[in-house]
Amino acid sequence: MRWSQVGLVVGMLACAGTSNQKPVSVSEVARTEAAPASALLTVLAKDAEGRPLPHIAFRIREAIADHPEVIWGTTDARGAAALTVPPGWYVFTAEASGYQTFVDPDVRLGREHPATVTMTLRSSKSVPGRVVDGAGQPIRAVSLSWIPADTTAPRLDLVGNPDGTFRFEGMGPGPGVLLARREGYSDERWVYDARPAELSLVLREQGTLRVTALAPDGRPVGVPRVELKALDPVAKEGDWIDEHVKDARMYRGLEAGRFRVTFTHPLGGNAEWSASSEVEVVAGQTRELTLRFEGVVERAPLRGRVIDAGGRPVAGVWLSASSGEPMKDAFASEDSTRTDAQGRFTLQHLPRGPVRVEVSSGIVKVEFGPEAKDVLLERRPSPFVEGRVLGPDGKALTRFKVNSDTYEDPEGRYRYTLEGPGPAGLVFEAEGLASARRRVDPREERTALPDVSLEAGRTVRVRLVRENGQPAVSKGRMDLHPLPGRKSTFAWFQTFLNVDPEGRYVLDHVPREPFILDAETEEDGTASQPLGADVEEVTMRLSPEATLAGTMVDEVGRPLQGLSLMTGCEVYPDRVPVTDAEGRFSLSVVPERECVLSVYQYKDPGGWPMPPLRVFWPLRFNSGRPGETVRVELRPRTGPAAVQVLFPDAGEWDRVILVPGDVPMPSTAEAMNALIASAAEPDSAPAEQRPERQVENWFYRSWGEPRFSQLPLGRYTVFVLGNRNGLFVLRYSVNLTEPGVHRFETKRAVVGGVHFVH
Repeated sequence: MRWSQVGLVVGMLACAGTSNQKPVSVSEVARTEAAPASALLTVLAKDAEGRPLPHIAFRIREAIADHPEVIWGTTDARGAAALTVPPGWYVFTAEASGYQTFVDPDVRLGREHPATVTMTLRSSKSVPGRVVDGAGQPIRAVSLSWIPADTTAPRLDLVGNPDGTFRFEGMGPGPGVLLARREGYSDERWVYDARPAELSLVLREQGTLRVTALAPDGRPVGVPRVELKALDPVAKEGDWIDEHVKDARMYRGLEAGRFRVTFTHPLGGNAEWSASSEVEVVAGQTRELTLRFEGVVERAPLRGRVIDAGGRPVAGVWLSASSGEPMKDAFASEDSTRTDAQGRFTLQHLPRGPVRVEVSSGIVKVEFGPEAKDVLLERRPSPFVEGRVLGPDGKALTRFKVNSDTYEDPEGRYRYTLEGPGPAGLVFEAEGLASARRRVDPREERTALPDVSLEAGRTVRVRLVRENGQPAVSKGRMDLHPLPGRKSTFAWFQTFLNVDPEGRYVLDHVPREPFILDAETEEDGTASQPLGADVEEVTMRLSPEATLAGTMVDEVGRPLQGLSLMTGCEVYPDRVPVTDAEGRFSLSVVPERECVLSVYQYKDPGGWPMPPLRVFWPLRFNSGRPGETVRVELRPRTGPAAVQVLFPDAGEWDRVILVPGDVPMPSTAEAMNALIASAAEPDSAPAEQRPERQVENWFYRSWGEPRFSQLPLGRYTVFVLGNRNGLFVLRYSVNLTEPGVHRFETKRAVVGGVHFVH
């Protein structure tokens, strides 16, 4: 696996803290002595012909401070200014009468990294305009935005006057996009090749859609059940008005564009039919749509029986029959019923043609042809595991848990139903005994496990002392791991540790087998040592933690402030470390570990335009010996391509990651976890710096459309992960041969993915 764009400086150095100098307000008249400025900012102003511009006022503000300080300045007679300011990340703005405003949201300075802002100010003009409706009547209070193509210019936003007039001040000479929005009217967008002299705008009223629904017999349905979905939504979907009129549904306030309309009609019992159609809504017009079941012929009822593997009837199970998909096809149907005491069923109101039948409480999905009338279904129930749980004396436990399900049985027996046919992990617990873990690989409906014996275990008391032999006083935590190369069935669950009156940590119900015992404290250091199979008292001498320190810089070496870091090796992390004004960071890590450093966007400066998105490959590193410091330097990855995964069914337990190269599917759960730890996560912020419309709720949008930006051309592998009784994984190989965004759609990994279980 090849990692690029990240440098690791090899070397172990003495611990050195980082300076978190707080920026202070600086002006040309006076400076605060408490925190002297130490970074040089040079400002050059010129006009479109390259001539220096004197007396141009500008300001810079701290980009991510909660209460940002603002520094003001003015260019001299040569069109230049030089300021010494605190290091950090700033947003630069210059406004001058007769010129278009200049904005740079990504000014980065450090003590050894001076910055120069060269602004070219282009002449601006005042552009008047008026907004009217289709009848020529003025529209009041229209929200208007001018988005210039010039990347150094800000957007211009205003709200029109009561008489429909408006005036953009400070509009530059270049091309741009004009947006208009007003409640009750369709959103409008106009593209201009150059600055207009005057704007005469006409807003169209939003469209209306009248939906009439006809039953299978052709009669109008009084109150039809209709669902409307915008296929290319401009505004928030569902912001329209839905009302019932005589034998129809009326939708008012629709944006111009395509909609999918679905009418669902009940036919008795649990049966229902759906008819769908796409319609183009035109602004200012009313469209009529009639949905009917034209040409759909009902078939004879589908009858049959459900039996088990032994040929015995299965009573009381639900079946569902369907054809088509309501969100894709012009017609769809569905019916469901339950089998009687003889396992018989009747599915009615099905259309002529193929039909899918699914039996619940089992894994049966069958498609029948149009001539099927009397069918036989064999239910294959979900696989299950059964066995016994014994105590240390070999006798049955009468009360215990399997995967948190409680069982009470005088013979210690259990029967646990698995979620699917793949491998699964089972955790066995009982009061006062050590828990145990077992892996199950079912091959048939029934899997019999050997007896599971839970041990009495032991209580291990751990005393933590500092290097000088004095007791450790800061908060601590423990963890147990099997010895290298040795497998253990112990399931470690003791998240909250007890402390006895003598200040020792108490680990309950630990099996009598060897382990590695890890300890880390908030302030006194860390320790790791073997724990023998019969040891019950142990003193662990803490060593100083190691330190990961370094700098984060952009593509040209400027310090990057305000990025957060995570390694998975942090000592007692209680807050996320963030790079300081010089791009530096330092965090305590557990010594002698193989770790992965990941970088995330902490926060943005707000406003528009946004700073450029910077993304980083994860960095593998060894945390070094106790008391030592590993130094690293990170630079963002750069490349002309991106991968965007369309994941419409993404849920809370789904995730998408990417690794460079054509990487095969790992063969074990341990190898899969190692790959996940070092993989790239999706972008943590939008890639677009100058969005025309605000990106609403980026977190949820990125969930369903994860994107990996700034990728060099080459081969990559995308893994789609899903958690449900273990980890399911789908693998996609991607070959980026040209710049641009490569898109593909994925299903959930729990449907057809490789199943990993510990």
